[in-house]
Amino acid sequence: MISKNLKSSILKIAKEFREKKQEGLYSTYIDAYKAAVTSSKIDGISVKKLERAYYQSKRKDKITKNQNSKSVSIPIMITQEMRMRLKGLKYHMSDIRNLTPQEANDIISNQIINKNLSINHARNQ
Repeated sequence: MISKNLKSSILKIAKEFREKKQEGLYSTYIDAYKAAVTSSKIDGISVKKLERAYYQSKRKDKITKNQNSKSVSIPIMITQEMRMRLKGLKYHMSDIRNLTPQEANDIISNQIINKNLSINHARNQ
């Protein structure tokens, strides 16, 4: 198992030599990684580890970016889970059938309790 400090060192080396490749010092990233391996004083460093460290870093950045994005999703149908939540907010099935997915989503998001209880609501609970 590679320590966290070693991983960050490998990542720094990978990024440094990728920049050198972009500056034109190497023709490919593999050549840049090979030069990094020969010039590095870290035991056990390899082209594969450099490559892996760089791409894992990119994946983590992408995942973090996706988690931080503020996208809004609107359901295309009222799911079973949404129905259960609406029932918990005192909506009757006849009320739920007349809702659009957007309306149902808004009710659930804002936790709006139904104040207009239907006649059959108490019997069906």
